[in-house]
Formats: sequence, structure tokens, C-alpha cells
Amino acid sequence: MTPNFTTATHVLIGLGLFWLGAVVGSFANVCVYRLPWGKSVIWPASHCPKCLTALKGRDNLPIFGWLLLRAECRNCGLHIAARYVLMEVVMGLLFVGVHLAISADLGWYFPLDRIYGGRLLMGTMLVSFLVVATMMDYDWMIITDSVTVPGMLMGLTLGTIMPYARSVPMRSTSHMTGLWVGLAGILAGFGLILFFRVIGRILFRREAMGLGDATLMGVIGAFLGWKAAILTFFIAPFFGLAHALWKLGQMIVRRLTGGRNRQADHEMPFGPYLSMAAIFCLLGWPWIWKNWAIDLFDSISMIFKEMT
Repeated sequence: MTPNFTTATHVLIGLGLFWLGAVVGSFANVCVYRLPWGKSVIWPASHCPKCLTALKGRDNLPIFGWLLLRAECRNCGLHIAARYVLMEVVMGLLFVGVHLAISADLGWYFPLDRIYGGRLLMGTMLVSFLVVATMMDYDWMIITDSVTVPGMLMGLTLGTIMPYARSVPMRSTSHMTGLWVGLAGILAGFGLILFFRVIGRILFRREAMGLGDATLMGVIGAFLGWKAAILTFFIAPFFGLAHALWKLGQMIVRRLTGGRNRQADHEMPFGPYLSMAAIFCLLGWPWIWKNWAIDLFDSISMIFKEMT
């Protein structure tokens, strides 16, 4: 007989997921720092970038290592930025958030079965890829294929092996259908970015979006399916609105003070806001789908039927 969750089970799993997320966040820090330069994320071991001293095992502990070191290298005293520990904390909280989102959808005392396990695995894997892509795009204005290609393959593989693990209405009953849902999600994500990339080039004679955004949308589509991928794309600008207004404000101030605008004033990463929108859809999908997305897609479907 399949056991059901209890409040104590939720607490224990939540604590375990937070720690697991912190461990993954620690590894994500390494990926963000090394992958854009084509370096291995396995060798050499973590070390101080100034004195090259390898970190001891206890120094590598997520969160606690940074606290024990008092935010500086044990050998040369180089300051260790707080963003590293913050990334570990955020990843831990997101892992817990995935669990809570599943609980909100299935019920607090739902069975501890394969559906929960599949959804938890897919959700935490997607969050991991999105966080790495977000920080990489913020830091370097690029999202490398070394992140997105494995992400797409992972989404397709998990969605095929566990077709029941995606949320309604992208949940499938067969392995083949699960594969097609992932492929349709990749095509929808790619297609949207490439379409607006071409429109941007025609209207503004410059690239409006990078290919890294297209492959990132492919990752989102592979994990969540084409409907969530479409919603992610159109929700993402709302997450980037504050950043865009801040950029606009900087440009206005420079114009008023006689300064010259820089190339960076006209550019901002879109990948982080795609990731934020995807996480919003992942965590809030039961509410999003039941309250307005289902009506939206039904209306679009009716329009297409009338046109044909």
C-alpha cells in the first residue's frame, strides 16, 4: 500500500530538499564561473582564484563553508562574494518550492507515489538548469550550449521515461506521447524566439534576441510542454519591466547631463526573465491553468476552428 504524506513527512522532505538544493547551488556556482570559458566543472577542484589554494572539504560545505571562512580565503584573505551563498540559499528554497507546488496541486496528504517522484525530479532539474542560465546571462550576456543542450536532452528523456510527470494538460499516458510533447515544446520555444528575432532584425536592423534565448526556451519547452512554453515567453517581459525602466532612466539621465549613451544601455539579458517566468509557471501552474490559461487556450482553439 502506498503511504500518504503527513505533516512530519513534509517537514523532513522539505529540509532534505533545501539541503540538496544548496548542494546543487554550490555546483551551479562552479558551472556559471567555468562553462563560459570552456573549463571543466570537475577538474581542478574548487580553489581560490587569487592564490590558487585548494579549498578544504569543510570549506566546500554549502552555506556553512562560507560562514566558517567568514567570507574570505583562509590562505590569502581574498573576499568571497555573498552571491555564492545566496545562490545556494535560493536554489534550496526553489527546491522546497517545487515540493510545495506539487503539494498544493495534489493535496497536502497525497500519496507518496511515482507521480510525485517524477514531478519532483523534473521540477528540480528544470530549476537547476534555469538558475545556471540566469546567472550566466547576467554575468556574461551569453547562455552556452553546454547548459541548454543537456537541458533539452534531459527534459526530453525524463518526459519520455515518465510521461505522467508533466502537469495537466501536458501529462501523457504513453512514452511516445511524452516524447512528442517535449519535442513540440522545443519547437514552440525555438520558433517563438526565432520569429521575434527575425522581426527585430527587420524593424530595428539588429538582433532583438540571442540564440541562447532560443535554446533556453527549448529547455523550458522540453520540460513543461508547448503550452507552458508559450505562456512563459509572453509572461517574461513583465519580469524584465523593472530592469528595462531602470535602463531607460539611466539613458534619460545621461541625455539630460550631456553624457553619451553606451552600447550596454541598449542591451539587457532576456534569459533571466524567461527563467523567472518559467519558474512562475512551474510553481503556479495549477492556479494558472485552472483560473485563466485553460480559457485562453480554449478561446485560441475556437478562433482557429472558425478560421478553418
